[in-house]
Amino acid sequence: MIYKELDPIQTEDKFAKAGRAAEEQMAFYFKRFFGGDSDILVLNGIRLEADGDAAQMDHLVIHSHGLAIVESKSVVGKLQIKDDGQWIRWYGNQSKGMASPITQARLQEKFLRSYLAKASNNPTLFEKFPIDLYVAISDSGVILWPKSGSIPGVCKSDQVPDKIIARREEAQSAGAPELAAAGRGKIAAFLVASNKPLAKAAEGAQPAEFEPVVAEAVSEYNIEPATASENPSCKHCGSNSLEVRFGHTYYWHCLSCEKNSPIKVTCPTCKEPAKVRKQKKEFFLECGKCNHSSLYFVNP
Repeated sequence: MIYKELDPIQTEDKFAKAGRAAEEQMAFYFKRFFGGDSDILVLNGIRLEADGDAAQMDHLVIHSHGLAIVESKSVVGKLQIKDDGQWIRWYGNQSKGMASPITQARLQEKFLRSYLAKASNNPTLFEKFPIDLYVAISDSGVILWPKSGSIPGVCKSDQVPDKIIARREEAQSAGAPELAAAGRGKIAAFLVASNKPLAKAAEGAQPAEFEPVVAEAVSEYNIEPATASENPSCKHCGSNSLEVRFGHTYYWHCLSCEKNSPIKVTCPTCKEPAKVRKQKKEFFLECGKCNHSSLYFVNP
C-alpha cells in the first residue's frame, strides 16, 4: 500500500520539474502494483537528516524480506552507460556527463543503514539487513547499455515493481528470514516521522495524511517500540478521561471536569525538551536533537 505520498513541491526550475515528473511516474506504477497490497509499504519521497548530513530517497519500498531504495531519473533522450562506469546523457548529437545514480543509491543505502542502526537497540542489526537498489529510468528515455551488458537494478520505471516482487519471491523460496508486518509498520512509521523535506508546501496546502500502520514492538529486530504515555491524568480532578487538543500549543482537555492542563514532554532518550506531532488521532513525541520519535497518546 502507499504509506506515504510525495511531499508537495513548488518550483519553476525546469530540471526540478522534470525530476519531479519522473518521481510521479514511478509513484504511479507503485500505486497500480502495490496500492492494494498491505504486505508492501511504499514511501514516496523520504529525506533524512543526521549529524549535519542528509539523504534524499525518491522512493523506499518495505516488504517481507527487506527494503528497496529506488532512485528515479528523468531521461528525455538517450542515456548511455559506459564500461568504465560513466553515465552520459544524449540530446540529439550533444552529450553531457552526469553523476552515477548507482553511486547515489549506494550512498543513500549507507546513510539509511546508519540511521536505522541509531534508532535500534542493536547497532549492528542493519549492517547485513537486505536493502536492494534500483535506478528507474523514465518511460521516455532510451538506455544504451555498456558492451558488458545490462546492469542489475537499472531499468525502466514500469519494470521496477516486477523486479521487487521477483526479489521477494526469491527470498521466500530460499527460506530467508522474514520481516514481520509489525516490523515493516514500525520502520515505515519511524521514517515518516523523521522525514525532513527541503521544499516547503505551497501556501495554504495541507500536509499529506499518512495512513498509520498499527505496529507492536518487534523484539527480534530490536526496533525501539513506540509506546503511548502511561495513564495520563487530569491535574484538576485526577480523571484519566483525557484528549489532546490544540490552541497555541497542544494541551490536555479533561472530558470529566472540562478543564485544561499543559502538556510538557521530555525526550526519553536525551532528556531534552521535545515536541508533539499529530497524525489523525495519534500524537507522537518528536525530538529534533536526537531524532527520537515515539507514539505518545491516542485520542479516544
